[in-house]
Amino acid sequence: MRLILGIWMVCLSSECAAQQHDQLVSEQDSPVTGVFPSSQADDAEAELARFKPQALQSVSLSAGWLADVSGNGLSSSYLEASIGSGIPLGSLDNIIGVTPRFRVDWIDASPGIDIPSELYLFETQFFYRRPINNRLSALAIFSPSIRSDLTTSDDAFRVFALGLFNWEYIPRYLTLSGGAVFLGRADLPVLPALGLSWTPGRRTKLDLRFPSSKLAYRFAKDGRRSEKWAYLGVGLGGDTWAVTRDSGLTDELSLRDIRLTWGFEKLIAGGGGWFLESGYAFDRRLQYERQASEVGLGEAITLQGGWRY
Repeated sequence: MRLILGIWMVCLSSECAAQQHDQLVSEQDSPVTGVFPSSQADDAEAELARFKPQALQSVSLSAGWLADVSGNGLSSSYLEASIGSGIPLGSLDNIIGVTPRFRVDWIDASPGIDIPSELYLFETQFFYRRPINNRLSALAIFSPSIRSDLTTSDDAFRVFALGLFNWEYIPRYLTLSGGAVFLGRADLPVLPALGLSWTPGRRTKLDLRFPSSKLAYRFAKDGRRSEKWAYLGVGLGGDTWAVTRDSGLTDELSLRDIRLTWGFEKLIAGGGGWFLESGYAFDRRLQYERQASEVGLGEAITLQGGWRY
């Protein structure tokens, strides 16, 4: 499930998450939770609890479909599942999040495109956030994974890593972020991680972050129990996998696109909820590394949804 308008990522995915989200979507996957202290709001505007008072934090399932609209490109569908847990390191104020994740992509490509019919990801994400003072905190994400078509292990092991400092420049309204991110992709290098989160009011939040940015509006709230949000997003999709080509040679395959999305989500106290979104993907590319080649792909529409306990 879970790269363009801001150089940021919170991946409590999804889960990351920062989930995150965030992508744990967490601070990566539920970035639209209110930030106003309940002591300053009545019960109707009270902040939702982000976490559960137990080791099992989340179970999530999501699925999606990307349909090529050019008639001679590449379409795909996916299924993703993850389980998130929290492990105290001495106390409940010092917790590391651990989220195993599995994803499979089914590829439907034109006969002239050299690409496997199935691509797999097996990942374990470790998330750690530590307050430094009342306005400054540090966040780290380390995600080793196997990304492959399961026919080769050459370069299948990859690591995503993020180190970030978050500073509440204007408490409760504006948070600035800075650090570095290593994507573990063949087509993109180590990048600076810069971003901001702006909350001008209880109903609106703007996240300019990496790998996706989001503008969200809360249109319904049920006290401390749940919230409903509508959002617009922009980001960079895709990943890198180790594959065997039609020639029998092994290589590193990267898919990349820019996506505009719009959707709805319901957040439930404790980190649960669901989402449904559609979108438009453009500037789509398929790239091989060892036998350097790049193929332009047609534009596509997307539809995806998911549920989270």
